[in-house]
Amino acid sequence: MKLRNATKSDAQQVGIVLKECYNIESLEEGKEVFLSELKKGINYIVAEEKAKIVGITTWYMHGLHKHGLAELDRIAVMPDARGKGVAKMLFDELKKQAKKTYAEKRHKLRKIYLLTHESNKRAQAFYEKIGMGHEATLKKHYYDNEDERVYSVFL
Repeated sequence: MKLRNATKSDAQQVGIVLKECYNIESLEEGKEVFLSELKKGINYIVAEEKAKIVGITTWYMHGLHKHGLAELDRIAVMPDARGKGVAKMLFDELKKQAKKTYAEKRHKLRKIYLLTHESNKRAQAFYEKIGMGHEATLKKHYYDNEDERVYSVFL
């Protein structure tokens, strides 16, 4: 398993992962989301196996550097690659890169947080397994019929 930062040339494969794992309706929309977010400076890390992207994670610095806060925006693994530790590898790489990014700015990463749908029990179990805790619930944050759970870990 190879972990690396995504490049524009990964749009097709990242688009497939986004379509498969998120509320993305088409491959084209997935590619557009990826390229738009990459352009905005959102960090994409991909897990690659035999030249095929099987998982992604995205993150960005939140607030000022002195806040030491990173948001894990997405973590997704293709169904046929689940149960092999890919998500944990992606999370560990995200943590490593975020710590390095903050250190380069002469600050320290102190917390990683994320939001996940209340109904996404599989993701919640994963976050708890890697040491994150449920911090808060945001009522009807993105959708009228779904609450969001905030998970975080202090480093």
